[in-house]
Order: sequence, then structure tokens, then C-alpha cells
Amino acid sequence: MKAYKQVLKDEIPAFRAAGHAFLNGEITRMEFKGKSGGMGCYAQKENGKFMIRLRTPSGVISHEHFKLILHYADQYKLDKIHLTTRQAIQLHDLSLDDVCDIMEDAINHGLFTRGGGGNFPRNVALSPLAGVEKGEAFDVTPYALQTGSYFTINAPHYQLPRKLKAAFSSGPNDTACATLTDIGFMAVEDNNKPMFRVWLAGGLGGGPAVGIPYDELVLPEDVMYHIEAITQLFKAEGDYQNKSKARIRFIPRRMGVENFLKTYKEYLAEIKEKVKFDELKAELSKENSWEPEIPSSNICIPQKQPGCYTVVLHPLCGQLEKNALLELDSLLEKCPDAELRLSMNEELYVRNLNKSHAEAFMQFAESQLMSTKIQMSVSCVGTPTCQIGIMQSQTLCHGILAELKEAGIREDVLPSVHISGCPNSCSRHQMAQIGFAGRKKRVNDEVVDAFEIQVNGKIGADITEMGDILGIMAASAIPDFMSALAKNLLTEQKNFSDFYESDREAFMELAGRYFI
Repeated sequence: MKAYKQVLKDEIPAFRAAGHAFLNGEITRMEFKGKSGGMGCYAQKENGKFMIRLRTPSGVISHEHFKLILHYADQYKLDKIHLTTRQAIQLHDLSLDDVCDIMEDAINHGLFTRGGGGNFPRNVALSPLAGVEKGEAFDVTPYALQTGSYFTINAPHYQLPRKLKAAFSSGPNDTACATLTDIGFMAVEDNNKPMFRVWLAGGLGGGPAVGIPYDELVLPEDVMYHIEAITQLFKAEGDYQNKSKARIRFIPRRMGVENFLKTYKEYLAEIKEKVKFDELKAELSKENSWEPEIPSSNICIPQKQPGCYTVVLHPLCGQLEKNALLELDSLLEKCPDAELRLSMNEELYVRNLNKSHAEAFMQFAESQLMSTKIQMSVSCVGTPTCQIGIMQSQTLCHGILAELKEAGIREDVLPSVHISGCPNSCSRHQMAQIGFAGRKKRVNDEVVDAFEIQVNGKIGADITEMGDILGIMAASAIPDFMSALAKNLLTEQKNFSDFYESDREAFMELAGRYFI
């Protein structure tokens, strides 16, 4: 590992030089992006400002790394950190030299940024409750971490057409989106044995696709052979010429699903003959029945371990502000056994809390963070920070909540919304109950800030499907639409999914008033 760290450090001077060349106008923004993405850094839309993505492995954060991130926020006078939808942490509004200095210092502490962007395998997704979730077949954490470590070590050597994503879900609710990724694993029990169900070639964004179910259950000790097989297939069959079709999901469309699976199995057999991976064994979970003293809620989840709870901390739009960070650090000092894990919904899960500690964290969450589903909505960074963003996604999220508060409407009737500032689906708006994707639309010779609305998306074993694309709404009208929807749900005494599926005509009549 010491030699690997030095390899990463040796890349930084050239990257720093490229960054200054970009700032001096010697190379273009796109040329710099080609160099910066693989380093886990991007230039923000605002001139002279940069973002760095700290690749917290599968969202598992040690107390040491949490302290380190808090130190960076203090040292560089950041008023917040951003929890991402890929279980990483981003620091924004930094100078180029700040980014390089953080990158080098983080390497010293075993926290990497390499491969955090660009044409590389991304952070491996993991169910945030893996290992503590009631009803899970077995703990999938070791497999996610093994895969992530393998990707990280090999990051400097990959030459992929575009990014590659892997995911490990604890069970059928699919909280790691295994059914919607390039290769996804879901823990199951089969004939009293731990096994994985597998999905291939899924993904969101342009040309989205639900994953193709693999036709065999997979032994846990075979995971890395499947990871390497999909990587090699991608390198051989991926489109290096057309960036918009360079993801794995386009390969089975070109060669056909049957031939894709046949080809995949050929790569798998070849890998098993040539390579030997450390094979991790799994043991089925054992659970003891117990009666929680704190009932399950949006922010508190009883674990399978008797007497233990997980508290969900959701900062608005994933922006965890400095004062909240400091209070969180103070609470964690009193809970040395607590584990920290990031979710794919811009949340921090604090695990293994006893009753009194859980209550303290719940009080913190209720006083400083979000607790209702609509408050716990998901939003990408959007403009003006994101280079390719079209709309201010976070402004829309704030606007919806402000409208509900001003109108005095009960917030708990609405589901979470997922808001992306462009069609790229960084918030996974395509699989949300209510999703918005930013765009511009010309109306009466005037370009209007707008969002496409997509509803009734689902995710889970055997139920995953994209939401219905309904139309386009002006950004300014969406808060009023959400307020009107809340009033309808209160009148009908139904949750959103039941209302939409039982009376779609009434919903479309309501939504239609806001289409442009």
C-alpha cells in the first residue's frame, strides 16, 4: 500500500500543472476535465473554484476519516460539505492548490480521490444497513469493500470507454440500486445457503435501462470473478467513439440480450481459468427477536441486533453545514461504538446506538436536519456549481418546502422528490415516486427555466421500473403544484402511489394545469 500511495502522490504535480494551465487559459475546460475527472476533481462553473470528491469506500466512514474531513472543512473555511448520491463526500469552492494539497494529505491517511470521476469504476454502492438490517440474508459489506479496494488499486491503469458502477444490496428493497447498475448483487438465501442474485447492464441517465437478470445464482466467493468479467467485457465491447453510448447498457442493445449473456459467461469462464482472487465466504445471518423501545420511523431504524438502533441524518439537499458537523462530532465522541455509513440518498446513517444515544441523535436530527419524507428529498448540486447543470435543482427543493410551510400544509403526506439539474439523473429522478429533471423550454419565443416531471418509478427485486414521463413544468410553478398535490392527498386520504395508481386521471388533470 505504501508503494501505491506513492504512485498516486507522483501524479499530483502534473495534475497541479494542468490545473494552472487551465486557469491561465492554456488548455480548455474540456481538456482539463479529461485530466481532472480521474483524479476525483472537477472545475466548478464559477471561475477559479474547484470540487474534490473524497472516495469514502462504499460510504463506510471511520471515525478517523470523519475527523479528517471535519479538519478539512475547518482548515479551508468551508461552511458545508456535500453528501453525494454515490456514498462519497464532496468539498466545494476550493482553489486548485487547495484541491491538490487535500488530495495529497488524504492519501497519507488512506482516503483516496483517484478514480472518483472520469472513465473509471466509481465508488461501489452498498446498502447502508448492511450487517444490521432485519431480515437480510447475510452481510454484503465485505464484498463491496473488496470490490472497491480492487477498483481503487487498479484505478491508474484502467482504460475504459466510460465509468463503470457496481452495487451490493442487502435484500429485495434494493437500497444500493443493484437492479439499476452495470453489475449489481443482491443477497438471498437459497436452500439454506448464502447466494447472490445478479443484474447486468442497468443504468440511469441517457438511454436508461433496468438491469438484465443473470440466469444463475452466484456464490459469494465468486463475486470478484464476475467483477473482472464485466470489466473485461466492457473494455472489449464498449463504444470508445460515441460518448453518449459508451455505457455497458448499450452493449446488449447492439448484440442482443442472449448474445450479451453468452459473451459474459465466456469472459467469466476465461477469468476463472486465468486469475485467482481471494474468495470471501459468507455466513447466513442469525437474528434474535426483540421488541424495540423506540418505534421505527423515517429517522430511526431498529437493528437486528437486540437493543441497537440506527439514526438517519438527512441534511437538506445533502448539504451538511459546519455547525451541524461540529455538533455531530460532539455526539460521536460519546458513542465510541457507533458506525458511520453514507446512503445513496445524501444521508449519514449512525449505527449501533443504544436507546439513550439513539434518542440524543434523534433530537439532533429533529432540531437541525430533515425528518419528513418531503424534507428528505434528494437533489444534485445543480447550477451554478455543476459544469453541465442546466437548472438550480437545490433552489427548487428549497422552494417546495418554503411553499408548503407558507401554506401551512402538512408535509408528511408527500413522498420524497428526486431533483436533477439536467437529464443525467444524478439524483436518480427516473426511479423516484416523483422526479424532476432540469431543462430549458421555449414558450412564446421566450426560454423558460423548466423541469420534466417523471412519476411512479419503483426499485426492488423484480419490481424495478422507470417512472412515467408526463410533461414539462415551469420551475416557478412546481412549488404550487406540490402544494396542490398535498391538498389532494389529504382530501383523498391516500399516499401518493395509491392516488396515482387508483385515479391516474385525477392526477393527470391536476398536473396538466401546470404543464407548459
